[in-house]
Amino acid sequence: MGAALGSVLLARPAAADQMEDDMRRAEELFKEARAAVENNDYAAACPKFEESLALARRAGTLFNLAQCEEHEGRLVTALRYYKEGIVVLDPGDPRLAPSKQKLAEIEPRIPFLTIKPKGTLPRDSRVTIDGKEVEGLGVALPVNPGTRTIAVLAPKHTVEKFVVEVAEAEQVELLVTAGKVIVEPTRPVAAVLGPRRIAGFAALGVGALGFVGAIITGGIIVSADGRVEEGCPRVKCDTAAGHEAAELGKSMLVPNAIMWGVGIAGAGTGAVLLLLEAKKGPEKPKTGHSFVVGPGFVGVRGSF
Repeated sequence: MGAALGSVLLARPAAADQMEDDMRRAEELFKEARAAVENNDYAAACPKFEESLALARRAGTLFNLAQCEEHEGRLVTALRYYKEGIVVLDPGDPRLAPSKQKLAEIEPRIPFLTIKPKGTLPRDSRVTIDGKEVEGLGVALPVNPGTRTIAVLAPKHTVEKFVVEVAEAEQVELLVTAGKVIVEPTRPVAAVLGPRRIAGFAALGVGALGFVGAIITGGIIVSADGRVEEGCPRVKCDTAAGHEAAELGKSMLVPNAIMWGVGIAGAGTGAVLLLLEAKKGPEKPKTGHSFVVGPGFVGVRGSF
């Protein structure tokens, strides 16, 4: 209990010290920013005001940052800082009235941009203005005057960009479309299947052709045998038709045997190649070794 209480008591001074350091640094940055404004260097002043505001949120910093943003033409940002500064002020603060007057002057100057899709955008499309995503399309959005870049980001599409110039108090409507569809390059058949698998399918194709040839030649042999029986009722064939059928049947015996052999060999080879490809695992790292010579020893280093 005592140790825990001691830790809390030590933590409080540390937090207080950090707060004092932040306040001191915020004041330094504020003075540097004011000096930059006096030198008409608003590009350097605005970031310093922002850094000071991040360390200590004070009405004076908010109003100075609002004036800086207004000078740089970022009216939407300036309006936001004026509103935040007014919220911080007490009701009787003398800065309240001029700040509200500034709001009334800036609001009519702010332009609006309405983004609408031309047709239907692809699913999960996103639209951004100067890199910031737009919540909804078809709504008039306040934007800073000047050059605005609108981008349409759609899955599997190129990024389509639109650049518009927006003047103060202007109402602009922009129709947007998605970019071109990205066509993924098709891989060659050899790269997809692999040489062994291609050879396996080729062998199966040859085997199938062999079986087809065997069936055709076998059919011819059977047909010839039938004609031989019809034309040669006796043991000895003495008719021209029977003799011709017998010769045809004999001539098909060798091609038929060859076709059966091709079919069986092709089917068997193809099946073996495909089975080997299916069982093939990831490639093993290459083996290698080298001799290592050191003080008092000789060894071999490598993978086997």
